[in-house]
Amino acid sequence: MSQRLFDPSTLLDAPLEENALRRDPIPAGETIAQVTEIGFSDGVSQKTGTAWNRMDVKLSLDDPSYLRDIPWNDGHTAVVTTLGIMLDMTDGGGIATGPNKNVRLGRFRDACNCNGKPLSTLVGQRVRISITHKPHPKEAGVILDEITGYTRA
Repeated sequence: MSQRLFDPSTLLDAPLEENALRRDPIPAGETIAQVTEIGFSDGVSQKTGTAWNRMDVKLSLDDPSYLRDIPWNDGHTAVVTTLGIMLDMTDGGGIATGPNKNVRLGRFRDACNCNGKPLSTLVGQRVRISITHKPHPKEAGVILDEITGYTRA
């Protein structure tokens, strides 16, 4: 049994400063990242009613020259971002392979030198990522960062 580090019931009435209302984007450009965690999400599209599956890759950005360009960072603390890769699945619930199936996943695995290996081998790998900015699709004035490319580190 795990032990909690705090008592959550004390948080309900505790004084608390205002929280941020938006997240500033990380700088556009290229940097090296390390895969720290792999997770999976699924759901159903509200627009089409189609089921979807996604692999979520947590990436730690720790390059000091990149971190110095982040105004809200002290220049030394790694920043974590997530890359979502939509998945084509088989009828049996596995990840589909073959022509035109999971190409983005294949490119990411190749950039990590793990294509053809279990997905667990991605954890710990370093990869060069390209980050761009785009406007939020629903919130005016909000800019999002997006990982748009990856190659071998």
